[in-house]
This record gives sequence, C-alpha cells and structure tokens, in this order.
Amino acid sequence: MTMTLQGLRIPGMRDSDIEERTLPAILLHQAEQFGSKTFIDICGRTASFEEMLRISLQLAGGLRGLGVRKSDRVAMLLPNCFELVAMWFAVSSLGAIEVPNNPGLKGDLLCHNLNNCGADVLVAHGSVLPELARVQASLPALRTLILVGADAADARAAGLTIGRIVTFEECLAPQAYTERAGVHYSDPMAILYTSGTTGPAKGALMSHHHCYAWAAAMAANLGYTSKDSYFSALPLFHTDAQMFGVYLPLIYGTRATLVDGFSASKFWHQARASGATATNLLGAMAVILTRAARQDDDADNPVRVCQCIPMVPDKPAFEDRFGMRLVTGYGQTETSFVTLDTADETRDGSCGRAHPDWEVAVVDDRDQPLPPGSLGEIVSRPRKSWSMFSGYYRNETKTVETLRNLWYHSGDAGVMDADGWFYFRHRMNEAIRRRGENISAYEVESVADSHPDIVESAAFGIASALTEEDIMLVAMRRAGSAIEPADLLEHFRAAAPRHMVPRYIEITDEALPRTPTEKIARNVLRSRGVGEGTFDRGER
Repeated sequence: MTMTLQGLRIPGMRDSDIEERTLPAILLHQAEQFGSKTFIDICGRTASFEEMLRISLQLAGGLRGLGVRKSDRVAMLLPNCFELVAMWFAVSSLGAIEVPNNPGLKGDLLCHNLNNCGADVLVAHGSVLPELARVQASLPALRTLILVGADAADARAAGLTIGRIVTFEECLAPQAYTERAGVHYSDPMAILYTSGTTGPAKGALMSHHHCYAWAAAMAANLGYTSKDSYFSALPLFHTDAQMFGVYLPLIYGTRATLVDGFSASKFWHQARASGATATNLLGAMAVILTRAARQDDDADNPVRVCQCIPMVPDKPAFEDRFGMRLVTGYGQTETSFVTLDTADETRDGSCGRAHPDWEVAVVDDRDQPLPPGSLGEIVSRPRKSWSMFSGYYRNETKTVETLRNLWYHSGDAGVMDADGWFYFRHRMNEAIRRRGENISAYEVESVADSHPDIVESAAFGIASALTEEDIMLVAMRRAGSAIEPADLLEHFRAAAPRHMVPRYIEITDEALPRTPTEKIARNVLRSRGVGEGTFDRGER
C-alpha cells in the first residue's frame, strides 16, 4: 500500500514501486519532497534533506576523483558522527559498497575485516591512527586514507606510510556528482560484519532491497508512520542504527536523532530533547534503565513505542513506568525480522509470529519440520526476491553451509507453538550439557537478570569432573549493589529448577567483555574459567 501524509508519498512502499528501493533514489526523492525540512541530528550536527543530498553528492564527486567506482568497497572506522552517514550516502550514490566497522577493533580482528572486504579506501577517525600505524604492514590493499577529526600531518606523526592521505573536507568536491551510477535494488549496498562464537567475523553482503526490507519490517513492528520520528543510541556500524536510526526515517520523511552511545543517565534526557516517538533497545539496555533509580518524570517522554530485543523481563512494569508500549521480534543481519509482534497483538515470552514475507520453521538436525512445542533450530526463507543477504563476502563455504536445503540456518534453538508464535531459547552452540540435560544459557541468564541487582549476565559450560559440564555464571551487579554470589544462588534456588542452578558464580562491577559487534563474549569468559574470586557451591 502507499502511505501518504498531506499528499506526501513514501517511496517504494508498493511492490509496483520496487525500482525505487535504492538509497540514492530515496534520498533524491525525499530531498525534492521535503527540501529544507530537518532530516537528521547526529551528535548535535543537523542537516536537512536537501543538505544531506548536496553534501553526499559532493562527497561522491570527491570519491570519484579518488578512483572509487561501482561495486568498490569503502571501509569505515568511525564513531557515530555526521561524516559516517554522509560517506555512506555518497558511497551508495556511486553504486559502491559501504563497509562500516567498529572503530574499537584492533590487531587481527581489524585486519581480518579490512582484508576480507578488500577495500583500498578507508575512512577513519583520528583516534584510530595509532592502531592503524601498528597494523598497516598487514593491510596490503589499503591505498587511500580519508581522515575525520585529523589531518595528514597527524597521520604521518603517528607513523602511517599509506600513500594517499586526505581529509573528509578535502573530499567535498566543488561540484556535486551528477552522473547516475545505474544503481539497481539488487545491487549490494553494504557489507556488515557479524561476529560468531566460532571462527572469524563474516561479512554479510546486503543489497539495497534487503536494506529497504529491514526498514519496512521495523516500520511494521513499531507501527511507524510519517507522523513519527526516531531516536537511536546505538552504533552506526550495526544494522540497528543504520537501518532503523537513519534509513527508516529517510524512507518515511521523518526526523532522525542519533547520539554518540548509550548512557543510562542521559538516555531519557536525550530522548526528550529529540522529541522522538520511537526507539529501540538491545540486550541489557532496557534492564539497565529498569534498574536505575526511579524519577518523578520517568513517564514524561515523547516515546510512544519501543522495540526491545530480547524483551525486558517485566514488560508491563517497564511500559507502566516509562509510559510507552514495547514490541519485539526476531531476526539476524543476514535476514530481517522474520518474526515480529505489534503493540496490540503479542504473546508473553514470544518473539512474534512469522512476517508475511517470510516462511519460518523449527526443524531437526536433518532440516525436517518439527511439530508444535518441539525444540529445534529456527530456519527461514523469504517469499520475495532480494529480501535477505546475498551471501557472506568472500566466504562461499560458509554461505553454502548456512543456506543448505534452501533455508537460512540461524544457529538458534527455538520453539513454535500451535498458533504459530515463536519462542527463542538459546544459541545452538551455547547450550550447556549437564548430567544428561541440555540447558539453555539464555534461560539461565534470564533467571539471573530477573534479580533487581543484576544488570547483565553470561552463562556457559565448564568441564565437569563428572563428565559433561557444570554451569558457570558471570553477572554484573548494578552500581551501589552489595549482592554476593550466595545471594544470587538463593535467588536461583527460588526461581529455577535444580538442574539450572549454577555451580560457579562470579559477581563483577565491570561490564562483561563484548565481541566486535557488541555481543557478550562468552568465549572470553569461558577461557578465563574458574578463578580465585569464583564462588563454588560444590558438586551437588
């Protein structure tokens, strides 16, 4: 259907308008339609729709002069900033491929991503210069460095010997790029790296249509319209901030507000200042906000709907306290939201029902569908072309393995009930095997996270003297809490079956280690194992 607001049209909404589902076409359409209306506010830098178009086309002209052509990869090592969005749009205007990376990457992890994508142009913030200098000998493809917040003298002083170093400002060509690169909705727009628990990060190759489908699915989940606006505190090297924080508002012609990162003490103030009606929270963010001291104005914010993945343990309490509705869904970078609910149609504990454009199933280890209520792997496949990733870049083996039998294999265990509602249980390779029982790490963590003094936790298996594994839990307590392992053990004994009670418990005041894509790095915790400060309840 075509949605309008006072005669304004949302590009690409009808299937007959599929040719419009490219970022350059949408940016041009919205610049013509909305002109000087504010589009984005990112870390205090604002730009209208027409200014965003003008700057991105000037950058495209500069990149063209540096030799960037259609299908070339342009890597980025940038924090949340206006320059990242402008460069992303410029790269897309050329039909080239943006490759955003976590600017905190170091050593082999950084080299893997940059070498895998094969980019010879890198856009980097001045803060990463020391690390780039340290690893530059391992980056043979890199020919051009574009700097944000630094100049060539800073780079040379840091020890960089890359042949061509220019600043972001020097890439702004006097004349905007006016050629048309012939960008098609099936052309790749981005490579986003996803971190797994085994092996190096994989680069998901995402077409323009796939990215549009991501934004459209989020709109369906939130009930987003042209009367809304969006606030994001998530990093722009992730799907969430790019597809929801920027692309969704662009498509709908609404305002996008992004900040430099998530801060519990600043979140609601920033949301109020933005005027945004929609946002999303990941992982421990909602729990951290729930654990924060109550304020009289908690519900005094403009947000009407928030997507929360995974759902906060006490959904009604969160909705009542902060005055908004919560929705949820299930998907991965490679797909989109293959399941989702809405504010008015939901089910406790579920991550939604199958999106109309997706076929979703729970299967056994031979990819045979399982009956309702059975635990198996969640698999999915789109009903429409170009609605999922186009493969892992330069990793054909993993692509074929993941898409075997014409299903996308999530690696997640879940259950579907008789009414078609899906329930995530755990990552398949994060199940803990204890005394004949397969125990979900996710469910153990859910019990821990339900304690009011726990912010986030990670459960994993430790080799047991009795064969198989014992459960170890590492939990971060909220600031000011005095909770000890024995207290958390009693919580488990009251809230969980006996086989799910951890043997080893470790309490920390520090945030848990993360992967480059901000997932909890269980493998790091597992490798540390049991330490001197670990509580051991014994083999009972």
